[in-house]
Amino acid sequence: MDTKTARFLIELNNRFYRDHAASFSATRQAPWPGWERVLDEAAPHLAACDAPRVLDLACGNLRFERFLSSRLAATPACWAVDAADELSADAPRGDALRYRHADILGALLEGHDPLAGIPACDLSVCFGFMHHVPGPRLRATVGDLLAAHTRPHGFIALSFWRFLDDERLAAKADAADARAAAFGLPTTDLDEGDRYLGWQDDRDAWRYCHHFSEADVDACAEHLADAGAHEVCRFSADGRSGALNRYLICRMGDGA
Repeated sequence: MDTKTARFLIELNNRFYRDHAASFSATRQAPWPGWERVLDEAAPHLAACDAPRVLDLACGNLRFERFLSSRLAATPACWAVDAADELSADAPRGDALRYRHADILGALLEGHDPLAGIPACDLSVCFGFMHHVPGPRLRATVGDLLAAHTRPHGFIALSFWRFLDDERLAAKADAADARAAAFGLPTTDLDEGDRYLGWQDDRDAWRYCHHFSEADVDACAEHLADAGAHEVCRFSADGRSGALNRYLICRMGDGA
């Protein structure tokens, strides 16, 4: 995928979340079941850390932070980063939460670090975002970003949406792709697994999404390993099928 197409898709998604923050957030209130497994892996490490820190890349409406506060006796300091401030405008924020506005992908395309100044964390998560990252090179850069901001022995957890495995969502993607082509959205420069999705009854609302194959997840795991974060486990969870997301959990080495 060329940079021009990637920039278009990034702005398409940024605009979607600015314009539809309220309706989208209303459908994203409950924690994902897969987060329990992530916390099972990471909680002992967080408990052993002096003043543990958590990074939530593309935090949305801060529901992962609410999940952490409901599951941990002491909520760690959390750095939450997103471009769509509207998603979390009405979310409660405690003393342990630091929010940063950042166009994560736009900054990475420009060669900038959207997390500059944020200290390295003991748990870095990225949920519901990787499917909005266009192209394998930029997805690898997101992996580098997470590894660079995770402390030695810290955990990195990512989710990868597999919406084309769901018959209902796949049918919606087919219909949206046909409308997108008629609407004039670029289609010829998309990669395999790239699709357009609509939103509710708004025929002018568009999101770019990538369906992750196991080979895509393998590529992300291999790149994270090159960056010093080695795979601990991967599993499927979430949705009616219990397999709508594929999760990857990695752990940083000792930094030597």
